Amino acid sequence: MSTGSSHRVLICDDHWIVRSAIRQQINELPGFEVVGEVADGASVTSAVRKHRPDLVLVDIEMPKMNGIAAMGHVLSRWPETRVLVFSAHEEDDLVRLAAREGAAGFLVKSADLEQIRAACETVVGGDRWFPDWDIRLDRDDELFRLRSLSERERQILSLLATGMKAPAVAEKIGIRPATVYTHVRNVISKLGVDNRTQAVAIATRYDFLS
Repeated sequence: MSTGSSHRVLICDDHWIVRSAIRQQINELPGFEVVGEVADGASVTSAVRKHRPDLVLVDIEMPKMNGIAAMGHVLSRWPETRVLVFSAHEEDDLVRLAAREGAAGFLVKSADLEQIRAACETVVGGDRWFPDWDIRLDRDDELFRLRSLSERERQILSLLATGMKAPAVAEKIGIRPATVYTHVRNVISKLGVDNRTQAVAIATRYDFLS
């Protein structure tokens, strides 16, 4: 998207101190320019439309919409945009989730200027930046199992997550309670958990129900 000599960067984080620090670091990098900032996930898409950045740095935990979901909206509209997730958390599951959902890289907030430079240059250059993690898409991981759920199973799990009981779920979607229980058993089996509470917890952790 860049039309000038500098790569245009959008910073997305709900803490102004973090945005300020990242902006200062990015602006110190030759060939990069911060063109905008947003403080919540719901504002990311409109900011990308306005600023047309080459690179979006997005935190995972933001109000209104998390960074993974925001990234998905951006990439569905502007697939050429490069997204670098940066987070205070560095659990392997989060890194794999970011990679699987289209992030070009993952950077921890404790990274120094040299790491930020390397990550930004690598990502805008068309490569991926996951130097410290194994991001193989294991068929046994939780997200793969979540994606094996049918639309009906996901719908029922979403309703259960609101606190509804099986009879109420059955009435709401127009099926028999026994059918709801069958779907719940299938969900529990597919996710490899012991009960519906654990199933809801896994789906919630990956924002799978929103």
